[in-house]
Amino acid sequence: MITEKKLELYSSIFFMQKLLKNKAVQFILMAGGLYVVWLLLYYFVIKGYTDWDYQLNYNIVSLTQSFLNWFNVPTYIDIESDHVVLFMDGMNFRGIWVGDECNGFKLFSIFSIFIIAFPGDYKKKLWFIPLGLLIVHIANILRVAALVMIGNHYPEFLDFNHLYTFTIFVYAIIFLLWYWFAKKYSKSEQES
Repeated sequence: MITEKKLELYSSIFFMQKLLKNKAVQFILMAGGLYVVWLLLYYFVIKGYTDWDYQLNYNIVSLTQSFLNWFNVPTYIDIESDHVVLFMDGMNFRGIWVGDECNGFKLFSIFSIFIIAFPGDYKKKLWFIPLGLLIVHIANILRVAALVMIGNHYPEFLDFNHLYTFTIFVYAIIFLLWYWFAKKYSKSEQES
């Protein structure tokens, strides 16, 4: 005989099974789980035992310096503890400080987690993730170059552009990459 409690339990189990088959729920669970794993890996392994953040900070500043040198903009690099600073040569401004929060490492992980968790062919993800990471890295280099120029010529606009304009710029690029992947590659999987 089925009691009311058993009926409620069976309904709950049926509801959970149906919910877990939902693609959106699967995406959220997978992305959330991968993000937790990433955070644990980042804070307990990468941050504690490697200098990846510093290397990425230096890489961004060095590539930005090379980019600005193409346009005959003289710059020099200085190291301030765990920050790498890019100054325009001979100019009197505070420079652009690139630290762990600005180097894009966490953005790389968020971008990658979204692509991994999104339904689609893993072969396509294997080339799309590195392409996306490269595009995000280039966007970050352009952001730092623009901030150097703004800081030198219009220092009163530096904080606003750092906090808002270029944050929106980089996140918009990530969103467009996600959108491109979702539209182009989720369609081909659904049609297969």
